[in-house]
Amino acid sequence: MSNDLERAFASLSADADRAQLAPARAVRRRGDRQTLSRAVAGAAAVIVLVTGVTVGARMVLAGPDRDEPPPVPAASPTLTSPSPSPSPSPSAVAPARSTPSTTSKSSPPPETPETPEIPSSIPARAFLQASDAPGEGGTPERQGAGDHDLPEFCGNGYEQRGDLGIRATQLMYYRSADAPPDSTPKSAVFEDIMVFRGDGAEQFMDDLRAAVRDCPSPKNDKNVSRGPLGAGDESLLIERNHPAMTDEGVPAGDGSLHRVYFSAIRVGDAVAVVSDTGWESGSADRADTEHLAARAATRLENWRK
Repeated sequence: MSNDLERAFASLSADADRAQLAPARAVRRRGDRQTLSRAVAGAAAVIVLVTGVTVGARMVLAGPDRDEPPPVPAASPTLTSPSPSPSPSPSAVAPARSTPSTTSKSSPPPETPETPEIPSSIPARAFLQASDAPGEGGTPERQGAGDHDLPEFCGNGYEQRGDLGIRATQLMYYRSADAPPDSTPKSAVFEDIMVFRGDGAEQFMDDLRAAVRDCPSPKNDKNVSRGPLGAGDESLLIERNHPAMTDEGVPAGDGSLHRVYFSAIRVGDAVAVVSDTGWESGSADRADTEHLAARAATRLENWRK
């Protein structure tokens, strides 16, 4: 070895001889203090770590935009303007949704006008009046039962009905509009008004049409259906003709025809049959009959509806 290394070892040996070793109790106390210091330092580190984790978790759950709630003021300020009305909740705006019923309820049938009862009598206002005549009308005369028969068609009993409630007859004469006051009538007009039970009025019209159809040429007469008149609920115009006769009751011999007209008008449960018979050897006028039928329909409607 070199001289320097030998001197270093010699110095170290001298220092060791001069140093005094600490007693065993002191050495143990110093070791305990070092161990406690390390334990306290470890516990402090754990507390710091737990605190950091808790604060971090709160920040994550709160989100970056959520602020801390503001402090509650000591006293509420007085408002000088009304606050806006709060928006209604969706449940208040939206209508309540009804639960459909499991049982279907059928709507009540529409109301229909009641059919008038069978009257005890037929008033004068239900019949044709003098003002309804196509010319100068005379005063109507009420006929007794059995004084006038309905038109006959080959013995067909269309007029014999068990559903007939009431019947009345009237006779009215009228002259031409330009005829002198003392002239003979232009025509004699019988009007029969009948009120039926149930659907008897409709059945009467059906039977009348069938009777005319089934009786086209009785004896020297000829029955012709001229179709509806466009009056009331339904109507029918019938023409009956035969070779013309003179006032003495002999054939005219000129090929002319003598005509009478029957019109039947139904309004609800009532029927008016107007018989325009002419006068003696003079024929009835079809235009006059149609005029009378229209007026009879109006009178019947005003009474029964």
